[in-house]
Amino acid sequence: MLSKKPQGVLCDISGVLKNSVNRVDVAIEKSVEAFQRLQESGIPYVLCTNESCYTTEAMAKKLNRIGFNVSADKIISPVSVIVQVIKENNNRPYVLVNEKVADEFAQFDQTNPDIVVVGDAEDDFTYEAMNRTFRLLVGGERKFYCLGKSKYYLDSGVLKLEVGCFIAGLEYSSQVQAEICGKPSSAFFNLAAKMLGLSPSDVVMIGDDIDSDVGGAMNAGCQGILVKTGKYREKDAHHPTVKPTLIADNVYHAIDVILSTK
Repeated sequence: MLSKKPQGVLCDISGVLKNSVNRVDVAIEKSVEAFQRLQESGIPYVLCTNESCYTTEAMAKKLNRIGFNVSADKIISPVSVIVQVIKENNNRPYVLVNEKVADEFAQFDQTNPDIVVVGDAEDDFTYEAMNRTFRLLVGGERKFYCLGKSKYYLDSGVLKLEVGCFIAGLEYSSQVQAEICGKPSSAFFNLAAKMLGLSPSDVVMIGDDIDSDVGGAMNAGCQGILVKTGKYREKDAHHPTVKPTLIADNVYHAIDVILSTK
């Protein structure tokens, strides 16, 4: 049961609305219908993702291809957040990010960088790239931003390491703490709620990651729904510190509870 009816909904994408099967995006059963019910209800929503391998425009196109009718302005990602931060502070970034989002940073002067930005660079997490990033962190007073800190993700039914382990290694060796631009940062959820014109206490987050999605959102003051899809594991229901407001079978079940709560 939810403690009160949410005035807005935040929802993860991967593992909640879709999965990847053989590198192809596939809508999770009944997730398209659930998303349509949410849209028809008139409750405002934002899709919150830690995906740092695609722009919000590319993610919207991927979702539209598999049946979701969504625009890029309804999606918040670590990439969109850090780009705004760089603009506001006139930074010169050094970036270790996925090649698919590298163009997002081409607009900025990257000579003599004053900040370091690391996202899910996948195969570009080479020893050379990590060493270069490490030297920048220990070689000056540069602020360190990471585009999420998740431990792992599900890809084509296989669990794979996420950016979090690379961030942890850089933090350990450089002794410089990264500021998280994505989940589970409270600032990320606060910004998502602000996009809805609501306070976190009026919002519910739906996710498959007990720590980044549910724990992060609840720390920010939101209600949190954990769905049993995506990376969910049975042990997540017995997490030592994160106690979801609700555990739902899937996003359809989650939306059904949200809409029926008085």
